[in-house]
Order: sequence, then C-alpha cells, then structure tokens
Amino acid sequence: MKVTSASILICTYNRAELLRETLAALQALHQPPHCDVEIVIVDNNSSDETPLVIAEAAQRPGIPIVSAREVKQGKSFALNLGLTTARGDIIALTDDDVWPDPEWLVRIAADFRTRDVTFVFGKVLPRWGRQPPPEILTTRADCIWGPLAIVDYGDVAATYLPDCAGQRLPIGANLAFTRRSLCTIGGWRTDLGKVNGSLISGEDHEIFMRLRRHEMYVGYYDPAVVVRHFVPAERLTRSYFRRWFFWHGKTNALMLAELYPELEMGKVPRVGGIPRFLFRQGFEQWRKWAWSLVAGDALDVLIEELRSLRYAGLMYECWRRRKLSGRLEPAECRP
Repeated sequence: MKVTSASILICTYNRAELLRETLAALQALHQPPHCDVEIVIVDNNSSDETPLVIAEAAQRPGIPIVSAREVKQGKSFALNLGLTTARGDIIALTDDDVWPDPEWLVRIAADFRTRDVTFVFGKVLPRWGRQPPPEILTTRADCIWGPLAIVDYGDVAATYLPDCAGQRLPIGANLAFTRRSLCTIGGWRTDLGKVNGSLISGEDHEIFMRLRRHEMYVGYYDPAVVVRHFVPAERLTRSYFRRWFFWHGKTNALMLAELYPELEMGKVPRVGGIPRFLFRQGFEQWRKWAWSLVAGDALDVLIEELRSLRYAGLMYECWRRRKLSGRLEPAECRP
C-alpha cells in the first residue's frame, strides 16, 4: 500500500493530566519518511482542563494537532467524528493515557507499505498505578486481562486472515486501519463504546466482524509496535474486575447476531427475552464455578467467577431489553 499520510486519532473525556503526557509523547514520535502526520483529538464533552491542554500542545513544535469536539456523549460518536476529521491514508488509534514507543508510527507505516492489509496492531503493555498481585501476571490469567486492557500476543509476528480461527483480536489503544476500510464499513457502531460511566465496550471487536462481512479482514500483528498505557490502582480490585465482566456480558447482549453468526437470532426461541441456548451455556459455566470452589485454587475460582458474571450480565441485558421493548414472545417461549 502507498502511504503518504497518517492520522493519529485520540478520543478523550476528562483526563487532562494523562492527556498532557500522551500528547507530549506523541509529538516527540519519530515520523515515517515521506509521510505527512497529524494528531487528531476529539474532546467528548470534557468539563476539566482538556481544552487548555489541547491548546497548549497545539502551540508546541512537533507533529501538528487538529482538535474537534463531539457533543454526543459516547466514544463511538467521538471516533466517527475523528474519522471524518482525519485526512491520513492510515488512521492510527490510541488512548489518552498511552505512551507510545518512539518508533511506533514508523513501524505501523512500514507494515502497511510492505503488506496488503487493512489493519495493523501490536502490544499494549501496562504502566501500573500500583503493583498488581503476581498471579494476575501469569499466562494462566491472560484470559481475564480484559479489565486491564493488556495485549501481549508474544514476540512472533502473525498475519490475520478470515480463515484463521481462534486468533485474539486487537484493542483500540494500539490499532491502525486504512482509512478506506473504515469508510467502507461505515465507521463505529454508536450503541457500543463507553458512555456516562458505563463499561459498555465492544466497539473494537465488532468492527472486525464487519470487516469480515465486507471481505476486508486482513491484518498483521507486529510485536515491535508497542505502547504502554496507564492502569490505575482502582482497576486492580476484585470489585472492578467483577463490574467489568458483568458489563462485558451486557455488551455481548448487544452483539448476539455477530457473536453467533451461524444462528438466525430473530428465530431463536427465547424465555423472558433470553435465547434459550444461553441457559444451557450459563448453567454449564456456573457448574464450572461451583466445581472450582471445591477443587480449584484461588485463581481458578476468580476466573470461573468472572466468566459466570459475564453470563449473568448477558442474560440480564437480554431480559432488560425485552422488558423495555414491551415485546411479547411466542407463547411457547414465554417463561
């Protein structure tokens, strides 16, 4: 792919001090050769000193800054405004609490220039607000790293193709797309993404499902594309992990058709708005949790508890949406 321009896109909300550090690191990046670079910041209704931080950064030498303000609350609204504002051939996403490696953008541009791909991503490593429990850092615990937003898929590069099953997906803290692919699929779904203190997410993963449907799912994991993001101390608590997994289940309820593409969700029998097959899956998961209390260690118990909470959130959100809609189900599917 020919890359002559790149846009670094950040959406921010009330994190002025962390944003100040991130902008300083971004403006000091090494720039790809023969490539115009810009930083696009979308302020999603911040009430702190975010506008001042952006204005100060815009006056400094280095990569130029373009700013916009999205009045509709929600990360996906901000991302879509950023997409319409950005001018780059590639859109490199990161967060307002991230320090990128100095060669971050150089590596991303080189990967796009040497491969026919629509997305490139790499590692998201932590900057701890406090030292985490050592068992959380083990390989066995990587299945519950979601609340920590860590991505480390090893030191071997990998190509992502539609027929490669089981590959773990990127997250938006270190992810770049071709502008063309994002525009073709229509940007981000606005019912996904954090808003008003909720932990609804899924905007990162759902977009890959649409890339598949448009036959544009071709990517590359480059372990040398590295950022470090801040993990505050409050995220290292059991209460936050429990809340995050429950909300992750609620997010899954908004994406049932994408998560189960082999099923026609409109025809799946439901009980109280909940697809019947989820009761079977949920019961099996809760059985595993109960067994871990008898035969597992503390980490086993935590993992199975969090997986069970994800099912609880999923089923609750299905029930809640059915109740809000007032839709009556077929008689044979009523509770």
